[in-house]
Amino acid sequence: MANDLMIDLETLDTSPYCVILTIGIVRFDPYGEGIAEGWTLKPTIEDQTEKYNRIICDSTIKWWGEQNPAALDEAFDERDRISFKDCMEAIYKIGWNRRAVWSHGAPFDVVAVETGMRQTSSRPNPIPWPFYTVRDTRTLYEIAGVKLKDGGHVTTHKAVEDAERQAVVVQEAYRKLGLKK
Repeated sequence: MANDLMIDLETLDTSPYCVILTIGIVRFDPYGEGIAEGWTLKPTIEDQTEKYNRIICDSTIKWWGEQNPAALDEAFDERDRISFKDCMEAIYKIGWNRRAVWSHGAPFDVVAVETGMRQTSSRPNPIPWPFYTVRDTRTLYEIAGVKLKDGGHVTTHKAVEDAERQAVVVQEAYRKLGLKK
């Protein structure tokens, strides 16, 4: 059953308090093949800096200037943006009853989302998944002897495409390790 989530962010800093440009989330079964569904969320930038004091780093802005035009268009396009609070609420709803929540590296994407949820929510527990369900692709990939490039196209810095590729490589790692339900 496709009940795991993969989260990928495109941001303007590398800290948990970064301004988030785009959020890509896919639902998948690590024991299966392919993606069940995906979401792209785009929080307003001003909202994050003015209401929540989230961070923009000059070196990250410079790095973005060196990326391909399609990635830049996706990340900085102002269309379809919603408030940061509404983005975090959407993730809260998507995140319920998940077996695991994955990101490519334990200390960033999920941590930045959880920080945003804590900043925007008045709930006593604003995180919809238990801490012990968070998974790290980099560790799994190393153990299984797979690489992110095994998932097809190269890194696009389009959040939902990167989340899809990361999930596909998790599935490849599970197959290579002989993991079964």
